[in-house]
Amino acid sequence: MNIVHNGFTQRDWMALSFIPGVGPNRLAHLWTYLDAWASEDTDSGDLFEDPTTVHRNAAQSVDYHVLRALNWSDNTARAAMLYLKTGKLPYDAEERFDVTERWLAQSNQSIVFRDDMNYPHLLQTIAVPPTFFYAQGNTQSWAKPCIGVVGARNASGYGKKIAEQWGLELSERGYCVCSGGAKGIDAHAHQGALNAQAETIVVMGTGLFNLYPRQNQKLFERVLDNAGVLISEYPLTTSPRPQLFPPRNRIISGMSHGVLVVEASEKSGSLISARYALEENREVFAVPGRVGDPQASGTNHLIRQGATLVRSVDDIVAEMPRELREQPSVPTLIDFDVVDASNLSSHAAGLLTVLSTERISFDFDALVRRTGLGAADLSQTLMELELSGMVVNTQGQYQFAP
Repeated sequence: MNIVHNGFTQRDWMALSFIPGVGPNRLAHLWTYLDAWASEDTDSGDLFEDPTTVHRNAAQSVDYHVLRALNWSDNTARAAMLYLKTGKLPYDAEERFDVTERWLAQSNQSIVFRDDMNYPHLLQTIAVPPTFFYAQGNTQSWAKPCIGVVGARNASGYGKKIAEQWGLELSERGYCVCSGGAKGIDAHAHQGALNAQAETIVVMGTGLFNLYPRQNQKLFERVLDNAGVLISEYPLTTSPRPQLFPPRNRIISGMSHGVLVVEASEKSGSLISARYALEENREVFAVPGRVGDPQASGTNHLIRQGATLVRSVDDIVAEMPRELREQPSVPTLIDFDVVDASNLSSHAAGLLTVLSTERISFDFDALVRRTGLGAADLSQTLMELELSGMVVNTQGQYQFAP
């Protein structure tokens, strides 16, 4: 837990998330402040200053007044500063630390931060990206282009059939189905991916110790058995609460190239995902329904507002960027039987995964945006990969070439 992320250790970020009143928004605002402070310090100082020192200085600038300016409440800011100065945490936080440490020590369970190589790159571009999230399962699932699928919990037989069939077809076309694991449309979209023996991403509105709804427990187990992943930005022990589910919809849309709304009433929570998708400049697809059918009123309204009417998976694929229209059924990852990456640094191994998965060339600025690494760290990482012979630089364009 001593790994440093943007100035604070992993333990620090987790401790702050355990403090009552600290949610994803406040953590994201603090991350943005640290980013901006470090950037200003770099711009005004020595170009060769150690990035670790810059970020540590940024973290040391955080005080009560900074947190209040970031819209942290008085009590929350005081509790946070008490921890940062003394290491003391309120309530049951130490016990939650112990539980989380034991969970992270198990295989196939991890925590993914915004500055990690493996953080979903599309998710970085939304207004409030999760500072970190917990993941149980295969964290390569989002290496494929994702399509979010959402809809009514009390779905009709027709809606369930569409969700399951299109979930299967999208998976067979090389896309990863991303949804919220709820009953109804969500569950059937995940089931469609499982029918194709493909991975699928479940974004939880609870902690991963309290998977919800309980009747979908077997579904969640099958997701993990099929190399899928369960993720949540909430602490592991977080129990179901109504106000926690709408914010998770921004993650479904944020990590997806487009969001498909299969069936929804005019007051359906699924329309929150559609709104997030529009705000995040993602495609919104809607399945038309019968006039007068309450479960179709939401999707029909989306179509009137400009969502793309889709009659088949072909209609969805046709709206994808050219490079995403024809996907291999299995993503191309590093063949570690051919490429020996055992001696690479963690940054180099992560960047190699990015380049081997994308199979296109990137210039330096594109890699900065894609990886979240600073210029100095990225230069060192690229030099390591070039010397290893796994990456070539042709006129400023870097490409995987073992």
